[in-house]
Amino acid sequence: TVVLLVPSVVIGVASLLLFPALCRWMRGAFGVATLGVLSGDQGQFIQNFLGVIGILFSLLIGNTYSFCYNQQVAIYMALFEEVSVAKALLEQVTLVCQGRPSYASVLDNVQRYVDRDLKRDDLSPAVLLSTRPRDDPLEAIMWQTSVGTPGAIYDTVRWLRQARGERLGA
Repeated sequence: TVVLLVPSVVIGVASLLLFPALCRWMRGAFGVATLGVLSGDQGQFIQNFLGVIGILFSLLIGNTYSFCYNQQVAIYMALFEEVSVAKALLEQVTLVCQGRPSYASVLDNVQRYVDRDLKRDDLSPAVLLSTRPRDDPLEAIMWQTSVGTPGAIYDTVRWLRQARGERLGA
C-alpha cells in the first residue's frame, strides 16, 4: 500500500500546486479569442473530447485483451506440448522397459515428474526453474534406461525438458 500511496499523494499535491499556473499559462498561450470559441461551443467540444477518449480507451482495451489472450494461448500450447511429450516418454518407457526389473521404478519416476512438476501450480515458474530437485525423476529415468550410448529415451527426455522450459517461460 505504501508503494501506491506515496506516489499518489505526491502527484496529487503537485497537481494541486501546478494546476493554477498551468491554467494561467494556457490563457496566455492560446489567447482570449481561442478560449472564447472553446467556451462558447461547449457541447461540440465535449462531444469531440468524449469521442476521442472513447476511441483511445477502446484501443487500449483491445490491445490489453489481445495481449492477455495471446499469453493464454501460449501457455496452453506449451502445456499441451509438454503433456504430449510426457505421454510419448511414457509410451517409450513402456516399450523399452517392459519385462525388466526396473520397470516399476521407471514408471514411479514418470509419476513423480507428473506430480512434482507438471501438475504443480502452487509455485511460480521462477521458483520451479531456480530450485532443482536433488532427485530429479527425469535424470533417474535416463540413468535407468541408458545402456552405453543415449537412445530414443534420451532424446525424448531432452525434448520434455525443452517443452518444460517453454511452459514455464510462457
